[in-house]
Amino acid sequence: MLGVQKDIGSSEPVAGSANEPLANGGTPQTVGGEDAPAVLTPDNKEGGTAGLGAKPVTPSEPDPTGANNPYSPNFKFKVLDKELEFDEFLRGAVKDPETEKKVRELYEKAHGLESVKTDRTTLRNELAQTKEKIGQTDAALETIGNFVRQGDFDSFFEALRIPKENILKYALELVQREQDPNKRAQWEANRQAQQQTQYYQTQAQDLEQRQAQFSMQQKEFELSHVMTRPEISGIVQAYDAGMGQPGAFRQYVIRMGQALESGGHDVSTEQAVQEAVRHLQAVNPNLAVAPTGQQAAGNVVQPNQKPVIPNIQGRGTSPVRSTYRSLDDLRKLAKERTAMGE
Repeated sequence: MLGVQKDIGSSEPVAGSANEPLANGGTPQTVGGEDAPAVLTPDNKEGGTAGLGAKPVTPSEPDPTGANNPYSPNFKFKVLDKELEFDEFLRGAVKDPETEKKVRELYEKAHGLESVKTDRTTLRNELAQTKEKIGQTDAALETIGNFVRQGDFDSFFEALRIPKENILKYALELVQREQDPNKRAQWEANRQAQQQTQYYQTQAQDLEQRQAQFSMQQKEFELSHVMTRPEISGIVQAYDAGMGQPGAFRQYVIRMGQALESGGHDVSTEQAVQEAVRHLQAVNPNLAVAPTGQQAAGNVVQPNQKPVIPNIQGRGTSPVRSTYRSLDDLRKLAKERTAMGE
């Protein structure tokens, strides 16, 4: 209210009415009437059609209702390839994308921590079992060492579970070898040959493992190179997006190559990729591979046409002009032209 009117219809001024100036220097609005002038207030210094003391909503301010930009929350999250959802009691607190992001991070950390705890418990149990086995082995070795130090070979052989027949056979061969130098030399040569063979076998196995590792790394590099080609990269992105897992196409190609090699065939990376694409096209015939080296028609530069050399009918003379060095040459030339009718 602008003031308390003492008497309706009275001509006396009312406190805060149009007959009294405002404190801020504006022109007051007359009570009643449709043609009343705008009120100049601290919130509406330029006037306007807003109510008295009301703050107008300008176009630059955001829409407080949010009707023009509706928000639909997503209550799902993933942890270790498992899709989960927010609890019911927390869904009401998700009012904007920022809150949704924070709640999702809390859930992912909480569920991730549970998986870490499970793995940690498993590793702790495995470590305890390994320590127990190592402790038992150390105790057995210590016992066997005490048998040797005490000279108790009967207990030593029993602990190692070596039959007495093998012990007697070894003792007999040892006596014969020590008594005959030739047998001893032959035994030494055979032993060295066996040791060298064992050494070379170990080196060959090590080399084979390194070659297999190098071949695997080379195939990984070739696969990465093939997947970046324009005619394959589109299929890679579509397959990964459809599976919802980055690297799904790579794993698919690897499984395809392993299946082909299981039949005893040596398959290259290019063949494995092409076979994988062929299987995908069999399932989805609309899947197309862009041809290699495809260019836009506007970017193709047509080669210039080669100049055409006109066919000049010769007269049996050299196109190179002759050099005349004497009168005889000139006379010869005159005779030739006379003979040709020139």
